[in-house]
Amino acid sequence: MEHNIEQIIHSLEEQFNGDSKHDVQILRDYCRSLERSDESLAIITAIGRYAAEHFPDEDIVREAKKFEETFGHFMDLTQHAQQCMKEKKFEEALKDFEEIIGDVRPPEDEEKRHCSFFHPFEEMIFRSNNPDIKEIERISTLPQVVYMQMGSALFELKRYDEAREAYLNAQKLSPVSPAIHFELAQIAKIQNDLDTVRDILKNVYPYLYTRSQLARFYREHAGLAMIDEKYDLAAALIYLSIDYEDSGIARAQLNSLAKHRGVDLSKPKVDTVKARLGEANIPVGPAPQVYELAMYIGKQMKRPYPQVARMAFTIAYELTHFEPLLREIESLPA
Repeated sequence: MEHNIEQIIHSLEEQFNGDSKHDVQILRDYCRSLERSDESLAIITAIGRYAAEHFPDEDIVREAKKFEETFGHFMDLTQHAQQCMKEKKFEEALKDFEEIIGDVRPPEDEEKRHCSFFHPFEEMIFRSNNPDIKEIERISTLPQVVYMQMGSALFELKRYDEAREAYLNAQKLSPVSPAIHFELAQIAKIQNDLDTVRDILKNVYPYLYTRSQLARFYREHAGLAMIDEKYDLAAALIYLSIDYEDSGIARAQLNSLAKHRGVDLSKPKVDTVKARLGEANIPVGPAPQVYELAMYIGKQMKRPYPQVARMAFTIAYELTHFEPLLREIESLPA
């Protein structure tokens, strides 16, 4: 970390021209560009010391100190909010999150689309599905995280409409995030809006790129099938979910299904699963366009960016367990 700070200050010095007003403005602009984080707090502190030594009579010394205090307060607030969530003090956490989001909310911009992505492949999916959007400005995931945590706190407080609004704000920043879609589905399910749950599941399907996400997709559909008393369909969905990820939630669904008399709980054959899901218009396996996108990126990036290719081929392999892909992955640097 110390080495990184030295590099940052050196890169700032390279922009100096000897005019103190110009040089101070370089420091000031850099401080203002920093996102709120522990690392940024350390950088601000170091710049404050540097300014005190090199520009003792300039306002930058006081400004750096003010930045340092602001960042310090932000980090204290964030830590307090997280602790409140752990202790289930949701009202208190919510107050902190509301103050935090005021500092990190991205500006409105009609010409640029501000987006954040937890995984590089999510950005690739988004760009693939939105070729007409030319100006995309990648921003920190922090606003998205804060909105999601606000949503979680509001959900725990049973303030479901407000929780939905928080998650929708997160979704504006990360439109293809499966995690946000599933949280919105959970709220709709709690409110017994099952049509909305089905719509959300239909919309999220082309964005699912991990086995865990597919497993949840089928668990959510299994829950709907059980509500509709379509127990054979529910059994097929639960076992398909387990094929992707054997979770306690899926096993609990099976136990719940066992309470209904006459339900065949033996694992159905593959053809039976496909037939049952086909009748219900539920797709089996990953969306073809997701697999095709992963393969396309893997092939295109093999030479210029082998690590990106490895990531893409790994996604394709994890979705399909197509053995020849292992050789592609092993041939690329980790």
